[in-house]
Order: sequence, then C-alpha cells, then structure tokens
Amino acid sequence: MTVSRQLKQVLIGVTALAIAAAVLFIVEFLIRQRSEILARNDLQTKLEILASRLTSEIDASVDLTRGLAAVIGARKGITEQEFIDSCEGLLAQEPKIRNIALIVGSVITYNCPLPQNSASIGVDLRQRADQWPSFERMRASGQADIAGPLNLVQGGWTIVVRVPIFLGDGKRPPVFWGALSVPLRIDGLFEQAGIAAAAKEFDIAVRGNRNASLAPEFLLGHAAVFKDDPVIVEIPFPDGAWHLAAHPPPLDATFTDDPVLHIATLLLAVMGGSVFFVLAIHADRRHRLEAESNRNRDLLRAFMENSPIAMYVKDLEGRYIDLNAEARSAFAIGERPYLGRTMVDFFDDAMAVHLADDDARAKAGEVVRSERHTGGRQAYPWEREIKFPVVDAQKKVIAIGGYVFDITASKEAEVRLVRALRTAEEANRAKSEFLATMSHELRTPLNAIIGFSDVIRSELFGSIGNPIYQNYINDIHASGRQLLDLLGGIIDLSAVESGHIEVKRESVASTDLINDCRAIIEALAHERQHQLTIVDAAQCSCWADRRLLRQVLLNLASNATKYTRKGGRIEIATRDVADMVAFLVTDNGVGMSPDDIERATQPFTRLGDPMRAEVGGSGIGLALVKRLVELMHGRLTITSTLGAGTTVEVCMPKAAETSLGPV
Repeated sequence: MTVSRQLKQVLIGVTALAIAAAVLFIVEFLIRQRSEILARNDLQTKLEILASRLTSEIDASVDLTRGLAAVIGARKGITEQEFIDSCEGLLAQEPKIRNIALIVGSVITYNCPLPQNSASIGVDLRQRADQWPSFERMRASGQADIAGPLNLVQGGWTIVVRVPIFLGDGKRPPVFWGALSVPLRIDGLFEQAGIAAAAKEFDIAVRGNRNASLAPEFLLGHAAVFKDDPVIVEIPFPDGAWHLAAHPPPLDATFTDDPVLHIATLLLAVMGGSVFFVLAIHADRRHRLEAESNRNRDLLRAFMENSPIAMYVKDLEGRYIDLNAEARSAFAIGERPYLGRTMVDFFDDAMAVHLADDDARAKAGEVVRSERHTGGRQAYPWEREIKFPVVDAQKKVIAIGGYVFDITASKEAEVRLVRALRTAEEANRAKSEFLATMSHELRTPLNAIIGFSDVIRSELFGSIGNPIYQNYINDIHASGRQLLDLLGGIIDLSAVESGHIEVKRESVASTDLINDCRAIIEALAHERQHQLTIVDAAQCSCWADRRLLRQVLLNLASNATKYTRKGGRIEIATRDVADMVAFLVTDNGVGMSPDDIERATQPFTRLGDPMRAEVGGSGIGLALVKRLVELMHGRLTITSTLGAGTTVEVCMPKAAETSLGPV
C-alpha cells in the first residue's frame, strides 16, 4: 500500500469523524427544538380547552340567572320566603353557586341561604366602591354582567353574575326595578371546568384581572408559574381578563446521552450527502406542523368566543310566555308573534314530540339536560338544552324554563382532535417504515465495508506492513459487525411497529424449542464462563410462531449472559402454568430497580449501570422481545432486584392436544 493511499484513508477517517460530530450537534438541536415546540402547542391546546370550559360554566350560570330573574320579574311583590323557595332548588342543582341575592334598586333585600349571608341584607351597593361600577354598568346596559373577583359583604372572594330586572305595565316602557345577583364559588368553577383536576397533573396557575390591593392576584397556583416563558391563555371578562398559565413538562434528562443519536450520526456520516436532504425534510415538516397547529388553535378560539345562547319560559300547557332575541333567531321565529304559541308552530313533528317528552319530565320536577343534532333545520346544527321546572312557594311547578346554546364548535373540535390522532398514528407508521427502509439501504454499503475490511484484515493480497493499521482494520471490521447487528434489530423492530411482520402460529413443543436453542445458549454461557442449567419441566406445546419464539428465547439468553459477571449462574426453564406454557430465563447478574424495568422495555433505552456501559449494546433487544411476545398473544413479566439478578418469564397460550390447528 502506497503512502498516498494510506494518507487518503487517514483523511477519510478524519473527515468522517468531523461529519459525525457536526451531524450529532445538528440532529440533537433540531430534535430538541421540535420537541419543545410540539410540547408547547399541546399544552396551549389543553389550556384553551380548559379556558373554554371555564367560560362555558360561567355562561351557563348567566343563563340560569336570567331564567330565575325572568321568573322573579314576573311575580311582583315576591316575599322573602317565596324568594328562598325559588332559589333552593337551583342551589341544590348547582354546587358552584355560593348564594343568590335579590337587589331592589341598589340595596340587597333578600339573600339565600340567609343564615350565612345575613350580613349583606340592607347593604347599598352605591357605598361599595369595588362593586358599584359593575352594577351601574349592568343597569345602564340592561344586560347581564359578570364582575370579579369581588370581596362580598359577608366575606369571601367570588365571581358575581348580575342580571337586571325591568318591570312594566304594558303601556309604558319597562323601568329598572332591581337585579338578581349570583356569586359563584371560584373553586367550584375551577372544579367543574376541569382546571382543578389539571392542576394535579401539572403546575398551573390562574392570575386575576384586579389590582392586588383589591382582590387576590393569583386565584390558583403561585406566581412562579408566570415566570420563565410559560404558555399563557387569556380568558376575557367585562372587567378585564384572567390569564391561565402553565409550563410544558421538561424534556427527558437523558436526552443528550441517548446512544441512538451517536450511532445515528455514524450511519448518516457513511451516507454522506443524504444528511442535508433528511434535515431539510425534517425542518419543512416541522414548519408545516407548526402552521397547522396554529390554524386549528385559531379556529377553536373563534368558535368558542362567539357561542350564542337562547332562553325561554313556557307555561304548563307548552305555550311560550317569553323568548329572548337569541331564542327567536335560533328557532327561526324572526318577527312572528310567539306569545301563546307552542312548539308545534315552530318545529317539525319529530322535534316537537321529542321536546314534549322533555316538557313532561320537567313538569314532573326534573332538570332535563339533552344534546341533539338538528340536521340544519335550525340556526344551531348541534345544541345543548337545559330545561328546568319553575316552582312556587308551595313547591308546585308553575312553568317550564330553559336555555339552549350552540355546541357546534365543540363537536367540530372533537372531529379535529380525532383527525390529529389519526395523523399522529400515520406519522408513527411512516417513521417505522422509514427506519426499516433506511436500514435495508445501509446494509449494502455496510456489507461491502465488512467484506473489504475482512479481506484487508486477512492480508489476502499481501501484507499490510505496519501493525498499527492491522489494529485499525480490526476495529473497522468489529464496528461494521456491530452496526450490522444493530441494523438487524432496527429492521425487526420497525417491521413489528409498522405491522409488516407475519406471524405463523403453530403448535410448538417446549422440548423442541429448547433443543433448537441449546447449542447457541451453551456457547454464550461458555464464552462468559457461566454455570448453565436447562430444565424443561413443562414438556408440552404452546401456540406461537416458532421462528419468533426462538428469537425471543435467544435474545433473553444473550441479555442474561451479557449482564452477568463472569462465573455467574444462568438458568433456562419451562413450566406448565394453567392454560399457559411459561419460558423462564433467570440470572444472578446486575439486576434492575423497579423504576428501570419499565424503561428497559422501551426501544433504544440504556440503563445507567457501569457494567451495562462496559458491555455496550443498542437497547433494542428487550424492546423487541416485548413486542414479539405481544404480537404472538403472549405475556412478558420481568422480576428483578438491583444487584441480585433478573427473571424474565414469557407465557404463551397452551396448545390443546386435541386441537386441530391454530385459531
């Protein structure tokens, strides 16, 4: 070999190492960046759903308040006891409602329940600087108002829903008479909206819209959540806006120590120019995923922020007493008169029958909740209705109230979530197919490297000369063999995950399988000077793919011999367990902690034990075993004690002697 050729080989090796180092840095950076973006987008979607649920809960409370206000407004001269009787049923149905107060003019006149709220009776809201602006805004606009958080006269921070009550005699325009005030428990709202449950899963905080001197700045969680660039979702209110914040979960601490990244850089260095093409595809796909995620988030926000609600009151004969503007629009009534009309006048026969059944349940004292698809016959394609009985002081039902709101946006959001899940599943299959294809493509040049290095190593065409080069070529040959074994594992694992592996179930005798694997297992044990024991106690057959079950047993035996120090004990055994045949591989090696057992079955996972670092490996073997066993309808159980050893049990369905074949 000439000096120039030797120098060229050295330069190629140095260049390959430089490319591998650069690719390692780029791949780690891009994967981490993509993972952080997807984690933030996923958290953004979760927070927006929680915010929309909180808004829906408050809107539902506004509708209930409107319905009760309409009933009270229709009953002039209502007594305190009558007021309390009208409110108690609603308080029992809605635990998030703290109390219900009737304000005449600007003075709190009645409050239910009275014992806990007696301190508020007679308070003039004009004297309350923190509450008067929202009350005056409600009175001036003639519309429902949401204020808070407010500190009540009787103590406690709440969100207050107020609905004005106007009275008239039919001859003159209605005049403002008072308002119905319904304070909502903040913790109750968080509980029903799912925010309290989410707070148990990850660190979450809600910041209010008021000055800290007037109200608590943080309604849930602590201030630290709003630091270090959290994901924040705004919840709009008339008094300002609340902010819901959380941090995405941190990336795996072992991310940068993942050996698969370093192995991948070597493979990509061999492929050369393919590195930049793959990275370009990855970057383009990442940008498309970001754009699609942002578009879906904007659509979801638009639907939730513009959700209309309709309200109505009917007498016991089903004749409409009152319909608000949204109800007339939703029911396609328009300017037609509705007083004294029934649902038969506005809906088709099938819908009228369904609504009549709900009316009968409400007249019996039941609060009826229903969802339905209107088929495009009304303004709301999908709608949710809550229908409730209106009772007098004697608990007698005197009318039927209800509200209907559009849930089309949430139904469409469900469809988008299903599509996103399908997209993710397709992406996972594409990844497995890509790994399998690339591994097949890499085998050809890798076989050439192994073959030529073997020729050079054996000095078939002449002496190498310098013994240092002999060491180099031995390392190249050993590394090539290691990479070829790794590619075989990746191909098998990818075939399983992409569903391209064919399982041929047949009756496999435990004795035949043990004898088939005995020579290889004995060679593995002899190489590490282990004491090997093989006990076939089952001596029966199981349903399995003979080739795949043999691969499972050999992989487990190989792991046992590798992770047991020289001179250890290895036992291969079978047992007859009820309707299963169990294959057990036991060693007294390094073992695993309970936390490491689950991680050990994940692809490309290496545990931190020093002996495992000395042995090496890709972290594919045990993950492949788990998937092959599940593919054959078997069960894998791992029992291990750190420092004492491991027992892996593979249970396969027993094959009945009278069975004619696999099912």
